[in-house]
Amino acid sequence: MGRYDPHQLDRVHARLRQRRPSATAARSAATLLAFGCIAVWTGRARAADCESPPGAAAPTDAAAASPAVDDAARSTDDAAAPSDAEAIAPSDATAAAANTTPDSAAAALGRTPRRVKCLDESMIDEFGRTAVRKGVQPRDFRKALRVALAIGGGVRAGDLVDTQWQAGANLAFWPFEDLGFDVDFKVSPMTLRVERAATSFTQENRYPDGALANLSYAVLGHVLYAPFHTKLRARGDRIIHGDFVLLGGGGAVMHSSVQAAAFDLGAGFYLFPTKFLSLRFDLVDRIMAQEALGSRRISNDLIFSAGVAFWIPPRRR
Repeated sequence: MGRYDPHQLDRVHARLRQRRPSATAARSAATLLAFGCIAVWTGRARAADCESPPGAAAPTDAAAASPAVDDAARSTDDAAAPSDAEAIAPSDATAAAANTTPDSAAAALGRTPRRVKCLDESMIDEFGRTAVRKGVQPRDFRKALRVALAIGGGVRAGDLVDTQWQAGANLAFWPFEDLGFDVDFKVSPMTLRVERAATSFTQENRYPDGALANLSYAVLGHVLYAPFHTKLRARGDRIIHGDFVLLGGGGAVMHSSVQAAAFDLGAGFYLFPTKFLSLRFDLVDRIMAQEALGSRRISNDLIFSAGVAFWIPPRRR
């Protein structure tokens, strides 16, 4: 057993205290070096992913150290460049599509309809089904540079004469999509039952009995203007287009009771169920000077008519 020396023990403790900071510094340096290596390796991996397309092999050291190729090899590579670009393009598009965040829940679920362009894709139900609705549809019926021949009939309600039927035809030409011209021909009887009672003693009936004996013939020209285009849902996904048309013009009404020219002001509504046929509905106020029972006044005849028009040429896009 050796003798216990307290001074020697103090010297040992002093040496240990001197070594402890150096050991701590060594461990810290080793830790920092490890983290640095990991960061460098991660950065190189990310750079390789950004620079090289998916599926492309990384260049080797031998290839990096190889000298420049000759002219023939360069021309071969240039000739093959388009095909390489075409081969790489789909991969880039696929990668971009994979990294793109969907704009809506419907896009994320793959429920976006392909037929409707202006659908609100965020409107989906609890089952992931998107509400299908029609949006803005292109105008599929063109009137410009086409001729329309229409036939039809309706009712005429006059101020001075009785309400009677009316029928006729119409020929229109549209030089522009919103502006057109037409010539309208209508036949309607002019009957006045009150006049027969007032002239029963003299028998000078200006409006004799019978509709055929009191026919009036109206020929008027109009300017047509279509300011509004409409769309109506018929059934399912089918959309029927239409036009609101304003019209105005003048002409002559051939009857003994009419004293001057007549003028028309009104509106119409056209529907286009097919490429060559349209349905027409008109409401017109006819203004003319008329005489009945010795009284001359400005009368307003309200005319409602409906008809079918055939368009020439049959199709125009």
